[in-house]
Amino acid sequence: MNPARALLVDDDPTILEVVGTLLSRHGHEVVGTGSGLRGAQCLRREHFDLAVVDLMLPDLNGLELARQAVANPDTVVVVLSGSTSVETALQAMRMGIYDYVPKPFRAEELEHTLLRAIEKSQLNQENKRLREQIQHKEPGPQMVGRSEAWQHLQTLLRRLAPSPSTVLITGPSGTGKELAARAIHQWSPRAQGPFVAIHCGAIPETLLEDELFGHVRGAYTDARTDRPGRFQQAEGGTLFLDEIGTMPLSLQVKLLRVIQEREFTPLGSARTVKADFRLLAATNEDLSALVVEKRFREDLFYRLNVIPVQLRPLREHRDDIPVLVAHFIRKFARELGLPLKQVEPAALQALEAYGWPGNVRELENAVERAMALGSDPERMLLQDLPAAIAGILPTAAYPRLPQHQGLGRFLEDLERHLILEALQATGWNKSESARRLGMRRTTLLHRLKALGIPLNPMDEAESALAQESHDA
Repeated sequence: MNPARALLVDDDPTILEVVGTLLSRHGHEVVGTGSGLRGAQCLRREHFDLAVVDLMLPDLNGLELARQAVANPDTVVVVLSGSTSVETALQAMRMGIYDYVPKPFRAEELEHTLLRAIEKSQLNQENKRLREQIQHKEPGPQMVGRSEAWQHLQTLLRRLAPSPSTVLITGPSGTGKELAARAIHQWSPRAQGPFVAIHCGAIPETLLEDELFGHVRGAYTDARTDRPGRFQQAEGGTLFLDEIGTMPLSLQVKLLRVIQEREFTPLGSARTVKADFRLLAATNEDLSALVVEKRFREDLFYRLNVIPVQLRPLREHRDDIPVLVAHFIRKFARELGLPLKQVEPAALQALEAYGWPGNVRELENAVERAMALGSDPERMLLQDLPAAIAGILPTAAYPRLPQHQGLGRFLEDLERHLILEALQATGWNKSESARRLGMRRTTLLHRLKALGIPLNPMDEAESALAQESHDA
């Protein structure tokens, strides 16, 4: 535990001495006073990790002083009181204090409580510091591609980035809508500000308003401290509302007002707060169709659709697949501590032929799986890919011997492809697969082993039993 600063406010000199000694012997700095007004001045001028406040003060209500201390989220508050009133204790706990200690107290118990309070304060501050580091050190946009569609998208994002206008990014799931939003932010004058993203469909309706607008202490039962919402967190930066089409109609009205007036009111507050952020939104739904169905407000749609950006599915720009595969191989080689791999022609042909209903996200997952589970340390093989991808490669994909590939390697790849195709068609039933391939089952098992195609545990057990029977 690092040395902390503690404020002690109690009009009993003995209490000040006892509590001060308990903290000082652990290396903590202690400021003590018998005046509530003096304590309030200290809170306004200085930072304290811990505030220990007596409720019975001669010049200021102790609850009011505790309330001022709680207003600083970095300060953890412990209340001391000679009162046995249950209502007073409940009132103090509702304010968000850490603990309520009645007098008289045992020194060792109070010491334990205070040390835990300091530990909580320092942990809160460390978490806050880490969040700020992450928020202000966003990596540059990893926009990868080479196709004409990709080049057009890059040009468009760079052109619209300097503008303060709202952008609506549309496209199927997995096409990289958030990545495009981050690129706009990184290339904009707000790049040094925060990029705050929220998935509107991932948060229950009852909590989404609180997430966006924030609240003040006392807004509802568990609101013990002020909490800034995403509008406030995005101050000076960019707010990205993902899957905006799932936002409830009741919140759409309030969002429209924020966009129009550039101000908002936190829950439970009577004070409006100015909103200085650029708004980016994204959806995989047709918002114009939702407008017709009365599920999305028409006026909000036009406010959002100032600059539309349409992302195309991966199957419409297949030229980018080799570049993306190489990018993901480098990424996962670094993350998994593996060497870089070359992609065998059959595997690349399968990747380029697949329809990619999950778009770039599905491609990334497929490469990660192949890197993590692949049997060859130097090459990504067709058999390393998910069955749905490896199984779609037609025999016609091998019309002639590829350049720089020997006949033996070519025939091995072709044999592997035909065997995998038969196995996938029969649900990995070896007997049926052997029949389709016109070979004995034992021959198929031998070729599987020779080609490095793994057997499942049941197959391995079956092979072991067959060997034991033969030996017997």
